[in-house]
Amino acid sequence: MRSTKTRSVEWIRESREQNLHLWRNNMVLFISLVLLIFILPVLPLKNNIMIRALLSIVLFSGLFAAEFSRKIFRLLFAMGILFISVMLLSLLLYESRSLSIIAFSLNTFFLILVTIALIAHVATAYLVDRATILCAINSYLLIGLTTSVLFIITDLFAPQSLMNHETQAGNLSSYIYFGFVTLTTLGYGDITPNSPLTRSLSTFAAVFGQLYLVIIIALIIGKYLNSKGAEQ
Repeated sequence: MRSTKTRSVEWIRESREQNLHLWRNNMVLFISLVLLIFILPVLPLKNNIMIRALLSIVLFSGLFAAEFSRKIFRLLFAMGILFISVMLLSLLLYESRSLSIIAFSLNTFFLILVTIALIAHVATAYLVDRATILCAINSYLLIGLTTSVLFIITDLFAPQSLMNHETQAGNLSSYIYFGFVTLTTLGYGDITPNSPLTRSLSTFAAVFGQLYLVIIIALIIGKYLNSKGAEQ
């Protein structure tokens, strides 16, 4: 029989390999989110094909970022295939509002599942390492992106739901801007909600964003202090 020390060393090695794999996958997700949220809006793009392509990259990188859970991975894989199929069909039938709504709804559901999976990993992790921190950062960026996509859906259902805004589903950058301004409770006021649904969504995003920061930071600090206490 193998000694307890040998099993402990193997467990530590496997744990480090899993954390490294998780960190690499989340780094790909982080880079794609940064490109979509911060870099792409600066580029003078008139065609939304690149925007949707990068959004698809975010979805698939989110799929592998949540690979630590087999059940979540299988569900997200099926959702990803369905989303890509609907998105390609919506590109072929550009004027179809119904397909656009279905595509963005699937996108929202996918992003929500990825976010929940990453937050659950942060909440259940025994140690705070770089993979855990990166999961927490990606979760916050995904919450903002999900909020932005929800505003797209409300604008597709009810045009003019946002005042002083170009009502185009392809104009993702302005939706992302408004989503993160709302999530961080910055509120410049240049774009404002103009319907009960968008006002309710804005309130929820602002409250949820602050609760996330408070709870996740408390969890990470608590786990870090516990790990330091165990070492001593």
